[in-house]
Amino acid sequence: MKNNMKKVSTLMALSMALSGGAAYAASLDNTAQPVQETVTSAPSSTAGAVHVSVNGATVANGYWTQDHKTAMIPLRALTEALGIELKWHKEDKSAELTQGALWTQVFTGKDRYSVNKMLLTLGTAPEIKDGTLYVPAVFAEKVLHAGLSTTGNQVTITSEEDVKTVTERGVITRISNQDQYQSIQIGGAGQDGIVLNLSKDSQLISADGKEIKLADLSIGMVVEAEHSLAMTKSLPPQTPTYKVTVLDTAAETAAQPKGLFGTSGTIEHVNMKDGTVSQIEIKGIRLAETAPDHVILNINKDTLLVNQKGETVKAEQLTKDAKVIGFYSPMLTRSLPPIGTAWKVVVELPTVQPKAE
Repeated sequence: MKNNMKKVSTLMALSMALSGGAAYAASLDNTAQPVQETVTSAPSSTAGAVHVSVNGATVANGYWTQDHKTAMIPLRALTEALGIELKWHKEDKSAELTQGALWTQVFTGKDRYSVNKMLLTLGTAPEIKDGTLYVPAVFAEKVLHAGLSTTGNQVTITSEEDVKTVTERGVITRISNQDQYQSIQIGGAGQDGIVLNLSKDSQLISADGKEIKLADLSIGMVVEAEHSLAMTKSLPPQTPTYKVTVLDTAAETAAQPKGLFGTSGTIEHVNMKDGTVSQIEIKGIRLAETAPDHVILNINKDTLLVNQKGETVKAEQLTKDAKVIGFYSPMLTRSLPPIGTAWKVVVELPTVQPKAE
């Protein structure tokens, strides 16, 4: 059981390296035969073997580069010890690492590693020796986010004992459904908020406790997510997610317009009627491909006004220069900017810092 938890934790941490993988994966031939491993000794041309252990178990030896600065370790032995699937693609001499929605890829002879939608260099490219693909030991730390220590010729790799989780509320601003690489963004748009990476093991639950599918979610919904405490340093940060629960009631969901549009930005102008806010003008970025980035929204008694966590706020928070996300029906006027009616407006309230004693 303990070993299984180690594997799960490492697999969850690997999601930090996944989001850029869909473009590569589409062109891969999964029928290619994996490269064979030599598991008893390092290649004879090396200056001494590097002894590798993963979570206390000895695996195949590695070797030092010619300058004796970089320890190279066998990739397949590493992934098998961590419970990660590896597929070898002979046509481009690359290795694809995957587990459900978890994905990354390395290319022989190229110091280029996919992490957080970016390409990371580790100073040494993967190499094939005696039919075995080797990567620099730091790959385990920088890409797989495992613990790494090197003492003399001994490389020790460890994963976390437990999968630490946190629960967070937020309004959905983006939904990505690219084959097996699925995610939702909550708590903000653009570089704000957090991206929740979903796998086949992620649970999606409605407010009444029923299991639902990603297709049942929509931007503008308020959800509560249980996700890993570990997150990437990208903007927005990304994290493996175990459970997403929709908090909108059945009545709120039924009142939601079909084909909902969204615009995130700042309030350029506020119109008042009878002492209350009747209309706001938002300029920023669109949350749907055909939505405008500049829109005027009517505010009525049925408009839901909430903060980033989905908690109700007052109309007085709709002030000029306030940062908001407006969700509205695609039925808009043909004016510039177009005019519509807001279904929900999310107001980004400033964080209150505690006073010093």
